[in-house]
Amino acid sequence: MTLRTETRQFLTDLQKFAGRLFVHKETIGQLLDQAHAHGTMQVFEDLAFLAKFLSKTFDILQRIGPDGDGFMKITAEFQSNVEKANTLVKTLVKESPDPVKQPIVETFLRLDHESMTAFMNLMRELAWVKNWTVDGNPLP
Repeated sequence: MTLRTETRQFLTDLQKFAGRLFVHKETIGQLLDQAHAHGTMQVFEDLAFLAKFLSKTFDILQRIGPDGDGFMKITAEFQSNVEKANTLVKTLVKESPDPVKQPIVETFLRLDHESMTAFMNLMRELAWVKNWTVDGNPLP
């Protein structure tokens, strides 16, 4: 699927803003374009918000470790929000053509370690979308 011109420019600008290249920029672009196509931009924005939360929470969990104060409570909150983010991704691609939907589902939504690692990497990159909007920049 070819991304909209506005989406490609946004991804270029977002990577400059983040000061890094994104591994999953095409997936972010596809999710954004699907949100535009199906009138689900609020779902995309909610996903970006959750992505930022999940990224920060994951970092906290890594820092405090399983013996840390509040680890179990934070883990439960983290898992609950992973499930919400997973549902939002499914919502964004629900009506997408198979060439868009299948790679996203197979890469990010399987229930295994490899998929969870890819999902968290996608969340880290999507968190930059939230940072972008917090700085007052519009989504395309």
